[in-house]
Amino acid sequence: MRHSLLLFTLLLSQLSAQIHADFTVSQGGTSLGTFRVLLEHQKAPRTCANFIGLASGKRAWIDSKNAAVRTNTPFYDGLIFHRLIHSFVIQGGANGKDGPGYTILDEYDQTLRHSSAYVLSMAKGPFPNTGSSQFFITLRSATELDDKHSVFGKVISGTDIIDKFKNPGIFPTGAGDKPVTPIVMDSVVISGPDYASFDLAAPSLRLPSVGNTTFIPERNTAASSFLLRFDRRPKTNYFFLQSTDLATWSNPQHLLSLDSFANYQFSYLSITQPKFFVNTATVQYEQIPEAPADLVTGEKTVRIRYPNGSRIDLTLTPDFSVWEYADINGSNLGDGFLSNVLWTDSVPSAGFLADTILQTHRIPLGRLGVTFDSPAGPENLSSLNTQLSFHTETSGWLEEPSGTSRRRLPFELIQP
Repeated sequence: MRHSLLLFTLLLSQLSAQIHADFTVSQGGTSLGTFRVLLEHQKAPRTCANFIGLASGKRAWIDSKNAAVRTNTPFYDGLIFHRLIHSFVIQGGANGKDGPGYTILDEYDQTLRHSSAYVLSMAKGPFPNTGSSQFFITLRSATELDDKHSVFGKVISGTDIIDKFKNPGIFPTGAGDKPVTPIVMDSVVISGPDYASFDLAAPSLRLPSVGNTTFIPERNTAASSFLLRFDRRPKTNYFFLQSTDLATWSNPQHLLSLDSFANYQFSYLSITQPKFFVNTATVQYEQIPEAPADLVTGEKTVRIRYPNGSRIDLTLTPDFSVWEYADINGSNLGDGFLSNVLWTDSVPSAGFLADTILQTHRIPLGRLGVTFDSPAGPENLSSLNTQLSFHTETSGWLEEPSGTSRRRLPFELIQP
């Protein structure tokens, strides 16, 4: 009796700690109905907070068409599912090239898998930490995506709608796997007992914040130049669009600042038009951990953990680096020396990066290369050349290059 009561209490607590997303969808103006997703806000809090904030309008975002900062505006309502592979996934959640104008850290939980159809997961580019607003729903088991994309929910009702997306006769696609007749998210509504108490802006989520910066414009007609003066801040991305008529905006530019610089000048040259306008928006990444500039000096140890509980410790120094392979109990299974040790931070510690696309995913990344003197670990490694993605100041995920089959592995940085 006591066991049954405890089981009932546990089940009741799980039901009361739910947050749902209700997607009402249509095809070419014809309603397809509503399907409900159970969001895994306790296991994937960062990804869920970002999605909930965008869906509800509680999270600010940047309109990629004109660089306007949108507040109290639901992001997903009216967007389409722009990609459908009938035997794989249906994908949506982008209003333009840059989505909401920022990127977030990946988030992996070993109990959240792409193990069946109906799984909700984050889409991203070929590099770590490039997710923002796009998501996909699996139409079959897709375990090849585990620890590559962040699972954050599952469809729990209206699965018949999802099943129909597998039918090319009902939902034909054209170039780029885009549905011929638009499949529209008419609305995405968030609800559930835990919704009100879920803090979408908790610092522990390490989400970027969207805002504006005060700029001082200065035009020099004689020199055909246009300047924007502002105080550049560290770990801040500045987004610029230009126009000559306030109707059409073009030439997107991103400036990722990595340090402070008072009265910085951002210049436009060869400006001969009688009218010239610039619109700007900023995103602060102050909560995002930055990969260390130097991983070798100071005898730091990178501990890579395997699913079976074993680990490889890489103790790095400028002159004498070693490795040790140990089982789940810490018993030595092998050790030796490391050579060709190389660490490269993905961003400089000062200055800025300028590009036409976002480069903010690089902030927590660095590349580590080592050569083992004998086969190491459960994979009998002879060398390692991989990216480390820091999700905290001392831990994160080892990211294998795109296109390899090896799973992402967690790591810890142990300092003496």
